[in-house]
Amino acid sequence: PLNILSERNVTARYGEEVVRQGVTAAIAGLALTLLFVLIYYRFAGFVALIGLTVNMLILFGAMAMFGATFTLPGIAGIILTIGVAVDANVLIYERLREEIAGGKSLINAIRAAYEKAFSAIFDANITTLLTAIILLWRASDQMKGFAITLTIGILSSMFAALLVTRVFFFWGSDTGALKKLSFMNLIPAKTIKFMEMRKPAFMLSSILLIGSLVVMGTKRESSLGIDFLGGSIVNIQLKEGQELSEATVKKAISDLTLEKKPTIQLEQPVGAEGDLISIKYATNDLEKIESKLRSDIGILGEKNTEGNYDIALDNETISASLGGEFLKNSFYALGLGLLAVLFYISLRFEFSFAVGAFAALFHDILICIGVVIMCGTELSLIHVGAFLMIAGYSINDTIVVFDRMRESLRSKRGDVAQVMNLAINATLSRTILTSVTTFVAVLVLWIFGGSALKDFSFAIMIGVVVGTYSSIFIAAPVVYIWSKKGSKLRQELIDASLDMPNDVAEPVPGK
Repeated sequence: PLNILSERNVTARYGEEVVRQGVTAAIAGLALTLLFVLIYYRFAGFVALIGLTVNMLILFGAMAMFGATFTLPGIAGIILTIGVAVDANVLIYERLREEIAGGKSLINAIRAAYEKAFSAIFDANITTLLTAIILLWRASDQMKGFAITLTIGILSSMFAALLVTRVFFFWGSDTGALKKLSFMNLIPAKTIKFMEMRKPAFMLSSILLIGSLVVMGTKRESSLGIDFLGGSIVNIQLKEGQELSEATVKKAISDLTLEKKPTIQLEQPVGAEGDLISIKYATNDLEKIESKLRSDIGILGEKNTEGNYDIALDNETISASLGGEFLKNSFYALGLGLLAVLFYISLRFEFSFAVGAFAALFHDILICIGVVIMCGTELSLIHVGAFLMIAGYSINDTIVVFDRMRESLRSKRGDVAQVMNLAINATLSRTILTSVTTFVAVLVLWIFGGSALKDFSFAIMIGVVVGTYSSIFIAAPVVYIWSKKGSKLRQELIDASLDMPNDVAEPVPGK
């Protein structure tokens, strides 16, 4: 006999409502991000806007060429693509600000900014690309749209940020149309002694990590959703004017003999025409619950001639065996993602940097899982995608700091911890600006994206905060401690630079 492992039925009206919410979130996130870039970077922000436009045209063109369809996870991928693109522009512009402040002519400052920002942009995007590819390989069908969109978006972002915007700057400088650049500066240049804060930071992180482990240990299976344990979920989107309370639904099914106690949740999505009711229950209870909802409440109504309900309905069923397979694949995806990123860091940087990156990644993923469970959210497949993206974001942030540390340790004299401090402070404005713009874009997704993306966007928001913290307070101190307080690190970097070709080697003190 045919054994159905997974089944999903979505009415047309529910699908339209969900996509409409996603598009609203994407437009709002894009508008806020572009407005900030234009105000903060002025003319350079206008150039970034041109680059982002080219980026979106390439992305949409590639998706059309490959016949990809726009799904809600795909829209989330577009929003994160915007974040990746803005990060590349911020990296270049903050370097440009430094070069201009250092007294270079505009054309030389532009050239130096792009050259010095290239390695950080390249490494950061490649690591994010690795996580997207692994997600594409191991993810569920639902998340593959996200992975495809993000993969194309990363490649188009690098092209637009490194080539398109550069052409516009050189064209403006060569024709005389661009004679000077000015930027806003909301983040004053200060030297904060971050390395001296490593002990209290380690204590705070230890508390958060222990708390996460305790929550994970006490919740165990109760923290897993139907994607991993099997079961069914029905989402009912009410029409405008329809009213139904959570208590009414609970009362209607309270006298049923069910295999497992159902979980009922009532939400009021921003921008939706009515409330959303979510009911999670054991697979074998499907007919009982739907029959009861029709007879006692009448909210489902009867199926029309096409076999669909007249209301917006999303019904998904996953067998226990398939849920177990999903759980195993999720562990593989997370493990492979972390290993791929760390392997790449080991190739591009010294081993001590890979240790620091691993510590930061482990720290971020574990705390994010703990916070998500602590907030009462059941883990699902969409969280696996979120955790992989958090890993990509975290390593992106960390690489930017590491790249400046490597450059500074090769070219500056002085105490290693002090030079590391200077490197962290030099990238602080970029770190804060990128974190704020990414957080706002994902916050908009959380508010307007509907219930389908609420869990995903919430996990990403936690990851942005924790990832920013770890790139400053965890990754660099671990590198410092692992390399025996930096005593060998500088010489390793100098030796590595001497092995590089002359045209790409960094300046070495005393050479």
